[in-house]
Amino acid sequence: MPRDFAEAAGYRSDLVIGREGSFGAAREQLARGGSVLLHGPAGIGKSTVLRTLAAEYARTAHTVLRCSATESESHLPFLALADLLGQVLDEVSGALPAAQRTALESALTGRGESTLRRDGLALRLAVLSALRALAAEGPVLVVADDLQWLDPASAELLGFAARRLGETPVRLLCAVRTEGTETDDAEYDRHLRASPPDTRAVRLGPLTRAQVSALLDGRGYSGLHRSTVRDIHRTSGG
Repeated sequence: MPRDFAEAAGYRSDLVIGREGSFGAAREQLARGGSVLLHGPAGIGKSTVLRTLAAEYARTAHTVLRCSATESESHLPFLALADLLGQVLDEVSGALPAAQRTALESALTGRGESTLRRDGLALRLAVLSALRALAAEGPVLVVADDLQWLDPASAELLGFAARRLGETPVRLLCAVRTEGTETDDAEYDRHLRASPPDTRAVRLGPLTRAQVSALLDGRGYSGLHRSTVRDIHRTSGG
């Protein structure tokens, strides 16, 4: 029976409008055991697509680990890591060498001082070992939204593990905000480099006016005048 920590709401892919191409690319990648990085500007629908894909592929995973970062909490070290591994800590701790177990428990529980500078190697290896231990029981799906707000410590540890998973059955399904500026593109490249080598980047672009109209219809705003739909499409940028 798949285990899903922080179970998502019942999202259905047929309720997502205008994302057939993006869904197809992401589904193909996940179906063959690869990882996916969704990216696009704020409000474009990355979280909706992420949740829908996660709901589909959670059924084939033995373990689902989730985190969703926020800007206001991005200064808290190891917070995203605690979201991902906190509920499976007791399960995996026995599979870790003593030094790794101590460092990971300190980082996730706050029972002792732990920093990347002091426990860097032990923590990095502990996250990698924990994911491998979970994957030994069955496929693991890691779902991470708003990567741009991940606390730096968690981002570093997750990236270290992701680059070294190899053939281990761990898939990452992540989303990050990008705007297309030079600075944002550099940030996106940083997140892509911190992903497994076979990660497929899928960009979400604006909806067409017809798709915006269909989206409004699906949310109960049917019968709007065409000029109103046009104004909504123009103002929202799709």
